[in-house]
Amino acid sequence: MRDQLGADRATLVRRYYDELAATGAEFRLPLLEIAFPALKHRPTQELSYLISLATRMIEVDGEVDLYEYCFYRILMSSLGEAVDPSGGRRAVRSRRSDLRSSTVGLLGVLADYGHDDEAQKRAAYDAGISTLGDWAKQFEYSSDRNYTVPTLNHGLDVLLGLNSKGKESLLRAISTTAAYDGRLSVTEAELIRAVCATLDCPLPPILVHK
Repeated sequence: MRDQLGADRATLVRRYYDELAATGAEFRLPLLEIAFPALKHRPTQELSYLISLATRMIEVDGEVDLYEYCFYRILMSSLGEAVDPSGGRRAVRSRRSDLRSSTVGLLGVLADYGHDDEAQKRAAYDAGISTLGDWAKQFEYSSDRNYTVPTLNHGLDVLLGLNSKGKESLLRAISTTAAYDGRLSVTEAELIRAVCATLDCPLPPILVHK
């Protein structure tokens, strides 16, 4: 970071980082989203630089964890079109079977990271599945943390093909899964924010009124 920003700016960024870290993890992505309206007015060159710098910082240790993925997905969903208007997200044509498997895959990740033990994870997953209709009952709970980021990345790309009714159904399902134990963890909130940013959906009540 010091190589790209210079010593003075790197020191300033470090100070901001320390101040933000002291506010608590639950404020990380909400504060990022608050900054987007101002950031979108910055020159394209500066936004490209910001995205490049964020990418380098995420990849520096050779791994991408769940928070880093959610951060990057929200960043690109919010600023990608400002950087390259011709390369913005477009609705894609996805097969129904792919939309369904991506939906339940997302529920599996959410249940896995949002609940403490296997029984709770499965129950939370089943609660979300129950909102989707009879077609979803054929899917069993399964989540492998070794494949979390690839699963999410592919699944969210596929889910860009959902129509408005499908998006509403998805948000209802993920809200039900996250709310199963009566509490909303930071990880659940970050996942839901990443989904909403990707699909250009408003935040569900579970986040707005939590």
